Amino acid sequence: MLKIKNAILHILHNDGRPSVFSEAELDIDSEICEAFIQKHVKKLINNPAVRSAVFKPDVDLYALLGEYQNGKKYFKETSINIAEKMNAIMNRFQSIPPCDMLVARVGHKSGEYLAVLLLNYQEVYAHKTNASDNQLTKCTALPFSSGKVEYAALITLEGASMPISLIEKPATIDGNSVMYFSELFLECETSPSKKEQAVLINEITTEFVDEYFNRDPKVSSKIKSAMVVEAEAEEGFVSMENVAAQAFEGQDEEIKTQYISTLRDAGVREDLPLGERVVKQQFSTHRIKGENGVEIRFPAELAVEEDSIEFTTHSDGTVTVVIKNLRMV
Repeated sequence: MLKIKNAILHILHNDGRPSVFSEAELDIDSEICEAFIQKHVKKLINNPAVRSAVFKPDVDLYALLGEYQNGKKYFKETSINIAEKMNAIMNRFQSIPPCDMLVARVGHKSGEYLAVLLLNYQEVYAHKTNASDNQLTKCTALPFSSGKVEYAALITLEGASMPISLIEKPATIDGNSVMYFSELFLECETSPSKKEQAVLINEITTEFVDEYFNRDPKVSSKIKSAMVVEAEAEEGFVSMENVAAQAFEGQDEEIKTQYISTLRDAGVREDLPLGERVVKQQFSTHRIKGENGVEIRFPAELAVEEDSIEFTTHSDGTVTVVIKNLRMV
């Protein structure tokens, strides 16, 4: 259950038009307002692409939020200060597009949060009609059903560190790719998202199997299947030690150690709260693609069942795949 406690919308321009820092909060009892905020904040809570972050020391935004957290500043004043900081960055870098900034205080079963979302405008079509005119026109709108928020942060208002969950994408500023939302606005240090960690593990696993097992699809499938089994058994928490032990059962102990070491060298922790959904998205299916364009996809767990799929790797590097006991549907 998500409860909206305060919300306000500021209009941020850097194209010659004046910015508008609202003096009135949004009507959170409005069904339209509630639906809009709920939709975007829930996406921020549940999005596997969300990164974890912490404020750097001596950051002005961190100090500001500390005053708000301790009751020394009110919501509206705090939101205006936040918007003014973002607006100053936008005026410094004209390539950042004008937008609305939504600031909302929300309560959730997991804690109290301040949500900060940059709502970039979308161009939509509208029907304009009256007694003498009937035509289609273009107008700008905030993202909702057909759009997604690309820059947003959920800041925890409990505890001294105020950890952050955020989504963003790189923007080109002065010819350079910059994460301006986290680096310039929030001034925080980020960690890879669950999705990014899972993709990295997948890439490392592919390279490892290429090097040590001559691209044996059965080995890759065993590792993927072990990832899914581990996530299901531990409610989304994955121990790579357990995964290696299951995937390389019967193999030399050195190969397990080398796999864990390869992951560690790439910055992957040995224990990861990836979540079942992310693990299943990345590891439940295995794909084999041949040079001739032939592509086979199958559930990874079938690779460990001898009566389902059989792989034979030949000395010339080619692979024979035999699919057994297949019932057509």
